[in-house]
Amino acid sequence: MSKAHKRPRDGAARPAGARDSASKKARRKAKSAGGGARDEKRAPGDGSRPVEAPSGKIPSRPPPSYRLSTCDTDEASAASVLRPGDDEYEPCVRRAYAGFHVDPPESLPRETHDAAAGAFESMRAAGLFHRDVLAAGNVVSPTFVRRVLVGDRGMTYHYQKLRIFAHSWHEDDLKTRETTNESRAKDDLSPLRVVRELNETLKKRSASVLRQTRSPPNASSKSDGSCDFNVTLINLMDAKAAALQSDVPLKDESRYGMGPTSVSWHSDSSLQPHSTVAVYHVLFDETDSKRTNSCDDQSWHVALRTLDGRTPALRVPLPSESTYYMLRDFNAYHHHAVLAGNTRRYSSTHRVAVVEKDTFDYIKRVCVDAVRVLPELKTMAESARRKGRGEGAKNVDFSRLARLTQTVGDAHRETEFQWLRMFWLQGEEHAQAHSHYWRGKIEELTQAWDAMELGLRWVLECLRFCADAPTRNYDLALYVMTAVAEAREAYFKRASSVAYAKLPETQKPVRLPAFTETSPLPENLRPVVAALAEWKKKAERFRRG
Repeated sequence: MSKAHKRPRDGAARPAGARDSASKKARRKAKSAGGGARDEKRAPGDGSRPVEAPSGKIPSRPPPSYRLSTCDTDEASAASVLRPGDDEYEPCVRRAYAGFHVDPPESLPRETHDAAAGAFESMRAAGLFHRDVLAAGNVVSPTFVRRVLVGDRGMTYHYQKLRIFAHSWHEDDLKTRETTNESRAKDDLSPLRVVRELNETLKKRSASVLRQTRSPPNASSKSDGSCDFNVTLINLMDAKAAALQSDVPLKDESRYGMGPTSVSWHSDSSLQPHSTVAVYHVLFDETDSKRTNSCDDQSWHVALRTLDGRTPALRVPLPSESTYYMLRDFNAYHHHAVLAGNTRRYSSTHRVAVVEKDTFDYIKRVCVDAVRVLPELKTMAESARRKGRGEGAKNVDFSRLARLTQTVGDAHRETEFQWLRMFWLQGEEHAQAHSHYWRGKIEELTQAWDAMELGLRWVLECLRFCADAPTRNYDLALYVMTAVAEAREAYFKRASSVAYAKLPETQKPVRLPAFTETSPLPENLRPVVAALAEWKKKAERFRRG
């Protein structure tokens, strides 16, 4: 689901690409080029995505710590684990784990449980669940669990250097699915429609829980954060015995000795500040696909811990069809893990994901702004060619050229590495599963990216034929081209990782967008960077006379 810490984000509005992969020297020089290549804070290990600071901050502070009365030291208390029924479980939860709440199955209507279970099984039969292959530092590895993202139209979710694309539960998109699926009975609702209804139910229930858990009861709702869930990440987890024998075997929880984990310690990332996370889960017998009774199986647990080095961890059993909530700022100050159980488990994790830079509407605006300036770049390139031939031509406005270079370069890089390659990194099967919405949107972005490739070629032509171009224009163009070259090399290295070797051919990365002999620029930009460096030297000699 996410990393061990919330990924900080930076509210800067400008698009960004693989900035930290460029050399420090190039970054310093580009900074002085017209428009300035601003230095931005980034998420650790993510070379192509800016970090966004939460907007609309809600004041908060870590919860009080709790030391067990039976422990003489903070270290001994922090190494302990409490379960429901233990003497100090309730006071510890009230003090150090405020914001964690568990609903028993009867909190939701029976028809909600039945519909959700049927929808999850239908999605499994349709092959919508798959393992995500994540990157943390230089390590590329698949997730233990299989997942699918469902949510508002155009939503994505970005975690550990992977963007996953939501299956839309928008009414128009559901009607399209139901119309084109000839095998579906007329009275059989799309499972995505059922998931949307579950989402609406949990939004209402979350709002109620937030009201009930305010302290004091008449406190303002301003500190509650949002529970207007816009996506759910649905996890499919195998029973412990099967998971331990799979190609991606589970790892033991080593800090407290809790046994195999289906999801290791983490806090959820890419969420709106202090927003609630609601996790509904249902269990199935591994052999006959029958739902287990909530009283029959309590082998699945959620583990919780604070970060204060004093408070004991919690191990909480989760009966089938129960829901747990992480309210307000709980996710900011606690980690959680999922301890594997004896049955197959679906967990639907409803969340308020950030939308600033993670929707199709956002990246479409970025592309539209960049494509809009391409005619101006084309005119500059034509003037530069005429000038290079000795024909009378209007001088190129190099200050304007620098700004356009950065606009197009940033948009091109973000589109390619944060959207197009993220989509195709997940394979042809993934693309086919998203044929109802995302496949067409990715084609739309590809056309814009291809136009921006041509725009960057026009930038190069301006610098090739205008020997009087200032050094800063060459520095900025070198930065843009070098950043793309390095990002492509890093991407291809990731795509060739052994982590993908275990996947079926249809789930392995697809080398798109494609390049041909007629492409405006080659896929390997190293020769282009070398040529650009020579043009810069030539311009410097020209300016020296």
